[in-house]
Order: sequence, then C-alpha cells, then structure tokens
Amino acid sequence: MTALLRLVAPGRLAAAVVLGTLTVLSGAALLATSGALISGAARRPETLFVLLPLITAVRLFSVARAALRYAERLVSHDLTLRLVARLRAGLLERLVPLAPAALTGARGGALLARIRTDVDELQGVVVRLVGPALVAVLAGTTAVGLTALVSPPLALVLAVLLLVLGAGVPAWSRAAGRRPAVEAAQADAAFGSDALDLVRGLADHVSGDGGAGALRALDAHLDRQERAERAAARVTAVTTALREGVPALGVVAALWLVGWDVATGSTSPVLLAAAALGVLGAFEAVGGLGAAWAAADGVRAAAGRVRALDARRPAVTDPAAPRPRPARSDLRFEGVSLRYPGAVRDAVNDLHLTVAEGEKVALTGPSGAGKSTVLALALRVRDPDAGRVTLGGTDLRELALADVRAACAWAPQTPQVLGGTLAANLRVARDGATDAELDAALRELGLDALLDRTGLDGWVGEAGERLSAGERSRLALARALLAPSPVLLPDEPTAHLDAPLAVRLLDRLAADPRTVLLVSHDPALLDGRWRRVAVG
Repeated sequence: MTALLRLVAPGRLAAAVVLGTLTVLSGAALLATSGALISGAARRPETLFVLLPLITAVRLFSVARAALRYAERLVSHDLTLRLVARLRAGLLERLVPLAPAALTGARGGALLARIRTDVDELQGVVVRLVGPALVAVLAGTTAVGLTALVSPPLALVLAVLLLVLGAGVPAWSRAAGRRPAVEAAQADAAFGSDALDLVRGLADHVSGDGGAGALRALDAHLDRQERAERAAARVTAVTTALREGVPALGVVAALWLVGWDVATGSTSPVLLAAAALGVLGAFEAVGGLGAAWAAADGVRAAAGRVRALDARRPAVTDPAAPRPRPARSDLRFEGVSLRYPGAVRDAVNDLHLTVAEGEKVALTGPSGAGKSTVLALALRVRDPDAGRVTLGGTDLRELALADVRAACAWAPQTPQVLGGTLAANLRVARDGATDAELDAALRELGLDALLDRTGLDGWVGEAGERLSAGERSRLALARALLAPSPVLLPDEPTAHLDAPLAVRLLDRLAADPRTVLLVSHDPALLDGRWRRVAVG
C-alpha cells in the first residue's frame, strides 16, 4: 500500500481529501440549517427577516455541497486515472525485462490478469480506501466538535457511534470478507488462464473430447467464484444494514438528549431538529467505509500479486556502463556451459564455436541437444554459467541488451504471430519497409499462395491461427530477413516444409551476405556452403 501511495501526487491527494471533507460538512450543515429553518418557521416569527440568515445558509450550503462534490470527484478521478496509468506502465516496464527467460512457466492468462484485473482493483486504493478514511477522520472530528457546542452528551454519543460505524463495522466486514475476496480473485485468475488456453488450443480440444474437460474446469472456476461472491454479498448486506441502523440510533439520541434540554428550557427549541438532522448528516463521513473496507483484502491480494512480479529477477540485465556496439558481426562461444534452473544436466557443456563474419554455420544434433540454447545465448536471452559469448570480440554481457537484440535477428521455431495483418507482422522488424519490399520478402520464401489468398492487409487470425505451421515459420524468417541486423539466427526454418521448399529457403539464407547461425533438424539438406557443427 505504501508503494502505491508513492505513485500518488501528495498535492492532488490533499486536495481530494479537503474537498471531500468540506462536502460532508456542507451536507451536514445543510441538514442542520434546514431543520433550524423549519423549526423557526413553525414558531411563526413576527417578521421573515428573523429567518433570513437561515434561508441564506440553506441556499449557501446546498450550492456549496453540489459544487464541492463535483470538484472532489473531478480531482479524485483525475488522481485515480493517473495512478492507473502509472501502475500499468510500471507493470509493463517490469514485465519487459523478464521476457522471455524469467517468464518461463508463467501462464499468459495469469499475466493478463495482473495487467487488467489486478490493476483495476488497485485503482480504488485512493478513492475507496485512503481518501474516505482521511475524510472520515477530519469530517467526523469536526462534526463532533460542532455538536459539543449544542450538547456535550450528544457529542459523546456521536463520537462513539462514528467509531462503531467507521471502525467497528469495517473491521468486522474486512475480517468476514477476507476469504471471499481472495477466493474470488484466485478463481478469476484461474478462469482467465484456462479460458485463454482453451481458445488457443480450440482445434485440439474439438478433435479430442470436444472441449468437455476444459469446459468442466471453467465451470468449476465459475462455481468457486460464484460461491465467493455470494459470501461477499452477504457481508455487504449486513454492512449495509448496519450503515443504515447506526445513524438511526444517532437521530434517536439527538431527539432524546436535545429534547430533554429543550424541555428543561436550557436549549432553544430551534436546535432540536437542527441537532437531529445535523447528526444524521455527520454520518456521511463514515457511512461508506463499511463497504469500502470490505474490499480491502481484495486490494491487498491484488497488490501482493502485482508485487510478486518484483520478486522475479530478469535472467539478464544491462551492464552499468555498456560498451559501444562493435562494428564486426563474428560470434564466438568460448567454453560456454549453461544449465537451466531445476535441470539435472547442462543444456550446453563446454561449447567452443567460432562463427566468422559472413559465415554460414548450421547446428545439428538430436532433439534436446541444446541447439536452440546456443541461439538463446547468442541473443543473450540467458547468460552462460561458465565461459563467455562475444560479438565482434566484445563480451555480450558488456553490451546493452538493446544493442545485442538489434544486432541479432531471431526466427524462432514457434514464432509469435500478431493478430493483425501480414504487413503489420512484417513491419515489426522494419517499420519503414515498403509494400513492395514486404511482398518480395514473402514471395522469395514461397508464400505466393498466402499473399494471393489474403494480401498484405489480410487478417492472419488471432495469434496467426489462419496460417499453417509452415507459413508461420516462414513469416518469422521473412521478419528476420527484413531486419537490418548483421547476424541471422533462424531456428529450424525448414521444419514443416517439403524438401524443394526447404532447399529454396536454405539457398536464400546461404546467399545472404550476413552472418548466419542456423539450427537444422535435417543436415542432409545442407550443401557445401554450410559448415556443420554437431551439438550434444
């Protein structure tokens, strides 16, 4: 909570609290002066001028309350929107360095819930929690002090009832609402993750059990969320009843205590209705705290999940003083070893490999031998446990991550395709590429049929679902070829392709003047232009 409040401008928070306090006091004063005006008019004064101050006060407080409420909402919502913007921007800034290595195993739906649901929950920390609490203290204290001028015993009763409604009821509702709030949030996150997995693997589910198992899991999450929300609704119902009942006790106490003073002649009859209605208005200061604090644990749980991302450390970080990006593009792996967290053996062990500038090297070997890991090391997705990887003679750990990623164009085996057009997917690599350049890049990789079918501006489907595996792989390779990077890192670019098309792709890569470090599952397709290096 403290970290969240650091993102809030103190001046804006103070303005929102002051405006909220004045709004509550104006409402209480409006009720009190209205009661005094009615009582004074009922006594039939000889001249209307006697009531003129009360009439003016009623008009003043009615206009002031509306204006102050508008100003308070304007300031508080502006503050909230600024907080949400900073939260989401900060969350994305923390996520970007974690990808891809430090997010291995993280479910996409869970990350989406952190960015969407949890941030939406945290946006109420000021408007629903901190702001109302500060307003309750300031407005409640002021109301008790003003009430003491009329009746000290009533002021004492009002103080007790304000504490009951402002502290006792919220404490109970918070304790009772803690478990439902946490369970609802967990069920929502689990539902989002499983729903996203279902959509992505819809074809597999349909060809299997028709998605029955996945739907049962979703129904279970919804049932769990429904039970949690019903429990939370019961807490809210009781809180609402107390929120209405406690002020009623305050009105009864005002009528009794001030009425006794009026009966004994120690207090003006005009103050009876004024005190009763003024006390009723004073409860506006704490009336909303019960429902607000019922959501406190939901906010706390969301903050904990968002804060948990801070506990994740990036697999690689920028050096304190990055060296300039070298002009050469030769790669060297000098005694490199790497073991993934939790693994029992090294993915790469004591690798010595030199890829000269402009050379074409193909990594071969059985599945799981560590070929893709070598590309990951060249891209500095991970740092080696032993040895070093150099680009142009400079250790990658001494270069800025942006320079390393700009120097190497990666075409992964399972590429991420954006749910947009072919052109948009290609311009990820080079934003200024012309349509003619994009068209040529696709056609030289044998994607003529795809272009004729969809065109550059045709939609490729969510995550490229309208493309075949081979088309997605070649789209990723086209992106790498369009990039101005001096090093190409294609990972199994010929997978899912027939032999003639695979040879065509390898010819295109061999003809490229840049340094190429390739992973191949079929060394028989490689000709003399490629130097084969067995891994594993």
